[in-house]
Amino acid sequence: MAVISDIPDGDNGGAPNKKPQEQPEEVTSLESLPDVLIEHIIARVPRSNHPEISLVSKLFRRIIASPELRLTRSKLAITEHVLYALLAFPPHPPSWYILNASLRLRRVNTLPPMPSGSAVVTIGHEIYVIGGSNGSEYLASVTVVDCRTHTCRSLPSMRIARYRAAAGVIDGKIYVMGGYVNRSGRFRVETFDLERQIWLGSQINSLLRDIVTYDVMKEKIYVLGRHQCLGVYYPKEGTVQSYLGRCNLGGLWQASSCVVDDMLYTIDPGCSVWTPIIVFDPEVNAWKPVKGVCGLPPCLYWYAYESKMANVGGKLVILVGNQSQLLNYYGEKLMYLVRGDSFGETSWI
Repeated sequence: MAVISDIPDGDNGGAPNKKPQEQPEEVTSLESLPDVLIEHIIARVPRSNHPEISLVSKLFRRIIASPELRLTRSKLAITEHVLYALLAFPPHPPSWYILNASLRLRRVNTLPPMPSGSAVVTIGHEIYVIGGSNGSEYLASVTVVDCRTHTCRSLPSMRIARYRAAAGVIDGKIYVMGGYVNRSGRFRVETFDLERQIWLGSQINSLLRDIVTYDVMKEKIYVLGRHQCLGVYYPKEGTVQSYLGRCNLGGLWQASSCVVDDMLYTIDPGCSVWTPIIVFDPEVNAWKPVKGVCGLPPCLYWYAYESKMANVGGKLVILVGNQSQLLNYYGEKLMYLVRGDSFGETSWI
């Protein structure tokens, strides 16, 4: 199992394993400045240094944890993206890893293991881990990971326990579907209202139970099931459209996929449209090749199903899985840059 998420700003991205140590409180010359000025100074410091800066004093810790700092960074057009990966190496449960400033995946030891088969969505500096399994039963729990402090909190549980569900965020609501079938044979969509912090449920027919992957495009949730079956959920209308068998989107969509600028990118090991990386444009309902791709590792073709993609600031990061190296696995990481009219170039990290 591997899930990767991009955190745009406000996380503790530099030293995931480092535990803050209390330092004697001393008034520094910098602390004599107005808080607003200190905030602007810290905003210009790379976030990889924020954990160390937070050790200086309570004032600095408060500023670094404040939403005002993220707003200041945004106004100053200072943007950083940090990659989080939820990786499982059986028999151990999934744990969080981070691609830090040294360009190495390191485990975040301050975060507890997560359930396997969870649905994951990212909102701001928080990652929502939804449902999953503890090995013996499906779970209805929801855990929120705060990437600024690497701490967790629990949300109200869903009405239904789910394993390998689909989830998407649209208009301030989290939609969760699949991973469970009730006695009437219907698959229920549950909606979490982020403002009111409550779950709402509805009965929807024809949703897929065995979900391979999912993504959000054009305010719709696309769900890929087994045998290239496809379901499209329209949250505003509260309806779902299902396609059984092969269709334009479902025919080439793989588990490793990612949405960039409302277009879906995926790995096509068979190079059906001549390139290993392809993109689906929902406006024309067709797959197109991503040109300029070269130097991809052979294991990307061999283990395409186990690989995962993420959108990191408009770039595709591919974490290539290799089961043959399961006992001593660091993975191969490929940074793929998408630019222009379906044109890309590759670089290693």
